[in-house]
Amino acid sequence: MALSPVNIYDVPMEKYAYSLIGELDTTGLSPCVAVIVIFSDHTIMMEHRSDIELYKYGSEAEVLDLLEDIAKKVEYPVIARANLIRWCNVFIVNISRMYQQTAFCMETINYAKDVRKPVIAIYAESNFQPYGALGAISSSAIQSIVLTNDGVSENIIAQLSNAISSQENKKNTGKNVTDPEKIKTDNNSVNLIYNDKPCTVLICTTDEGLPVAKLIYNEFSAKNLNALVENLSDANATCSVRQCTVFIPILSAGFEKQPACRIAFEEARLLQIPIIPVMSAIDWKPQDWLGITVAGATYFRIYTQVSAYKPLYDSNRITDLRVAVEIACQPRPSQAEREQTEMKILKEKIEECKSKLQTWPPQRKVRTINSTTDRQPVRVAIAEPNATLAFNHIHHTITRMDIKAPAPILNEYGIPKRVQLDCMISYQWGNQIFVRTVYEDMLMREVRAWFDIWGSMQGNTNDAMATGVECAKVMLVFLSKSYVESTNCQLEFRYAIKRGKAFVIIRTQPNIQMEQWMTEAIQGFPQYNAFSYDDLERPINGVPTIDAIVQAIRTLAQAQPTETIDDCSAELFELRSLLDDARDALYNDAGQTRYKTCTRCNQQFDEFTKGGCKKHRAYYMGGTILEGRWVCCRQQAKDSPGCEPCDHTDAVRVYTQNPDYGTWTWEPA
Repeated sequence: MALSPVNIYDVPMEKYAYSLIGELDTTGLSPCVAVIVIFSDHTIMMEHRSDIELYKYGSEAEVLDLLEDIAKKVEYPVIARANLIRWCNVFIVNISRMYQQTAFCMETINYAKDVRKPVIAIYAESNFQPYGALGAISSSAIQSIVLTNDGVSENIIAQLSNAISSQENKKNTGKNVTDPEKIKTDNNSVNLIYNDKPCTVLICTTDEGLPVAKLIYNEFSAKNLNALVENLSDANATCSVRQCTVFIPILSAGFEKQPACRIAFEEARLLQIPIIPVMSAIDWKPQDWLGITVAGATYFRIYTQVSAYKPLYDSNRITDLRVAVEIACQPRPSQAEREQTEMKILKEKIEECKSKLQTWPPQRKVRTINSTTDRQPVRVAIAEPNATLAFNHIHHTITRMDIKAPAPILNEYGIPKRVQLDCMISYQWGNQIFVRTVYEDMLMREVRAWFDIWGSMQGNTNDAMATGVECAKVMLVFLSKSYVESTNCQLEFRYAIKRGKAFVIIRTQPNIQMEQWMTEAIQGFPQYNAFSYDDLERPINGVPTIDAIVQAIRTLAQAQPTETIDDCSAELFELRSLLDDARDALYNDAGQTRYKTCTRCNQQFDEFTKGGCKKHRAYYMGGTILEGRWVCCRQQAKDSPGCEPCDHTDAVRVYTQNPDYGTWTWEPA
């Protein structure tokens, strides 16, 4: 296959580089086979060398000419980047820490996922496991390859060639590809004039979205938010994007077609101004450059005043938008700034260890990760539900106004907080009302669950979903035919397998046909039929089904070890690893065992472990007239998993009766 004479326009080299190979039809741009490869800046030189080996389809001179052409480019408009991704048949991602932390790289793979490009994942760092959206999307790759210190071997080239060839005969219709020369001509013809009007919130629109823009402006003005509406459809329109704190684009077909809107959008991105999109067009999806800019993003659907203020559970869309804007107005520290505090503390602790050790540096552990292998969950036997006395079902309807919702898994900036969750609720959107009712029951039973209505979905939805999977010990899946057919649900399910999560399955429909990989993943885990909420009230051997489900979740969750996510820079990872090795050395020098076994949950912990265990916050009662249970969480077993987060303990615990009340507790709890 010959290297394509593709016109590559304005490729950035500061953060990433693109390489393209393909074989074009004689009819024009539609490629039979096309591959797009993205490399983050710290791997460019190594990968350029491997590119020459990889692209054996053309001559070495052709490859060198292509790379030289790329190296000369300095700018790359978003419209051309989106065009290239739509053009390609296969998306190859070179996974590294730098790629994970580069915003433009992440939006690109999110867009590749949105337009459903087959992904080939190349793992470039042996001690790095991707997380968030990158981890989730790469877990569904058609091919996963690990680079070794030896570089790109003939075997790796063969694997890539076979994976690419497997896409060769697939039809590639509806790509909506634009001639790169036209993109370049159109880009050079745009000249947006910037003004110096100060504003906190800039609402940018065209004629099509103007009614929605004015609606938002009126709401913000009433709440004393300094907002400005600019209609870039107007002749001689100017833009205040360089003066604003938050940028709100009103998305519509007209907005996407207006070059001035694209330039304003790109300027906001260049200045790293928070962007909160509002969708103003019903049943419309971006077809061009807007697709990559909002790929995976949370945006607000506001079409009319009715839709803006229509109650959405205990809120409405316009209120949620205003809250998101108020949060975005706050200063957001960079990752480097966020890491500085931890790095300073780590260095002090390392120096303290160094002063106590006889030799330095300590023996280093190998931290190689097999990124192509799925992590395995801990499987435990779930006792058959059984109650010999009265154990009635009680349901409580709650809102955020009545009971404090569980802590979100993302902070106000959309950054993972890494909270420990008992489970994540995975479902298809059509089941939301049923799922929310079950969620209320789980909260009343003190289950720490993530549910995407109250689970902090700001920022990137793929990141939020992946973080929920990473933080959860168990996946509670509401299985339906729509779930099995949903691309997003499959992505979520596949990432849970990758991360080694335990499963509890609620089948909401009969006769659900699943693919073999899904069937194998849930084999041996608890499964229940609940075609309506009434089914959850029905007893299994005297135990309401919802209580049987919750007890299964707790039992599985307690058995799963806490997973560490290295969502940090290479420098911070090295400091964490060095301190861990130094502590190992201190214990070895003292002839002591570093890790102990918790007498409450049987997990391993050391003196530096914070949290990770659970105790009962109330007491155990019943067993004579009513079925015995912990009043805090309705667990039946006296030694059942707790419901309130706490630290581990190795103290001997005694089951103790309070003679005044006839209740029981563990001492210490």
